[in-house]
Amino acid sequence: MASPPESVSPEIIDVHCHCFVGPKQGPMVAAGLSRLRQAGVNHLTVMGLVNPRANPRDIRQLIPEGFPNLGDPFFNEADTLLRLALRHAGMLVPMLDTRCLDGEVPDLLQGWLDKGFKGLKGLYLADERNDLKLAGVPAVFGISLRQYHRREWEIFAFAEANDLPVVYHMDARLYGDVMRAMLDDFPRLRINFPHFGIGRKAFAPILDRYPNVYTDIAYMLPHISANPAGYRDFICHYPDRVCFGSDALLYQPEIVLDYIDLVRSLKLPEEVEQGIFSENPRRFLGKALEPRQERP
Repeated sequence: MASPPESVSPEIIDVHCHCFVGPKQGPMVAAGLSRLRQAGVNHLTVMGLVNPRANPRDIRQLIPEGFPNLGDPFFNEADTLLRLALRHAGMLVPMLDTRCLDGEVPDLLQGWLDKGFKGLKGLYLADERNDLKLAGVPAVFGISLRQYHRREWEIFAFAEANDLPVVYHMDARLYGDVMRAMLDDFPRLRINFPHFGIGRKAFAPILDRYPNVYTDIAYMLPHISANPAGYRDFICHYPDRVCFGSDALLYQPEIVLDYIDLVRSLKLPEEVEQGIFSENPRRFLGKALEPRQERP
């Protein structure tokens, strides 16, 4: 298990963490966050899922393997995440996971925004071809592909109109045409396609063409460790687009620490490393890092 490094950057922002906890895990979460603060981590962007209709069997078809859930069996974790964000004010940035969103999208998202969410998370699950080997949302919810795309486009439109950052898992190798169509329709949308868009070769033209697109290193530790020179070159080619991310769950601080060590092992130029840890996440998240302003 990794330990906090002796020398730390002035600021580290993790743009890609997950909740998967309940109220009983509050003390464990607090202890983990304390370790991360000591390591220089200022903010964790945490995804919390809302599930208005799927039963445990169906919702599990939309959750990747390897994500043990210590919270609600229906994965209704949005309220828990908001309570944790209030308890750890300023450190946790709550992002609403929209994969199960059902109903009038603008009204639903505005309601969650009013409660305290600062951004959105999504996965492109149009069919079972996705890299996560998950079921498609249309099949699980009994809707058409056209209806699914309409819902996703409404989510993107809301995010763009409200200046919200979006973390969106999407495979550029399989769905590059859909990715480009979405970015053409929403040119002001700040969006992070994590894991280097699943395929660097397919994703590079997206980064070249669309200035508001970011990516992160979450879940990439084994791949980067196997080819550090190749990933170092890619990062240095896009020094203002790569963010720090871990894909850790809130009770797994050791994974965040492992990813800090990974970035430092690449021996990047100081300005590139600081871009990954802080400057790029700050540009991507924008006003999501600002303290919440209560409505009068």
